[in-house]
Amino acid sequence: MFIKFCYRLSLCILVFGVSGCGGSTDSSPLPETAPVMGVVSLDGNPLEFATVTFVPSGSTKGVECVGLTDASGKYTLKQIRGAEGVPPGEYRVVINHLVTSDGTPYKPGSDIAPITAGAEEALPVRYSSVDKTTLTAKVSAEGGEFPFELKVKKKK
Repeated sequence: MFIKFCYRLSLCILVFGVSGCGGSTDSSPLPETAPVMGVVSLDGNPLEFATVTFVPSGSTKGVECVGLTDASGKYTLKQIRGAEGVPPGEYRVVINHLVTSDGTPYKPGSDIAPITAGAEEALPVRYSSVDKTTLTAKVSAEGGEFPFELKVKKKK
């Protein structure tokens, strides 16, 4: 029971931390950005309502960049401070997909908090954990398309 509570608490912290919770007083200029988009699929099917987060790694400067997938799995990234696109550099990529107890995808931005809706992470930590993700991206000054084909079904 305690482990489940800790898991849900950390999930809420992640969701609210990535989405931000207010205006920033940081007046430093935003870095130059490049357009980044892509498609996320899960076992060959488009993944709707997944949150795609590019987290700067190594010497890459900047803030997290986030996008939400639509019904066709497409996403476009924005910096959490509002600018379109992503600064060039290297990123760890985190993809989260929350589902409610009945398996319905949780819609980020809804009036009900994920924990109140009983939403839990549906993807393995190799995709959904900032510390354990195996997904990476190297964004050039031109940007580009970054498709992610996630696999969770066991091979037969």
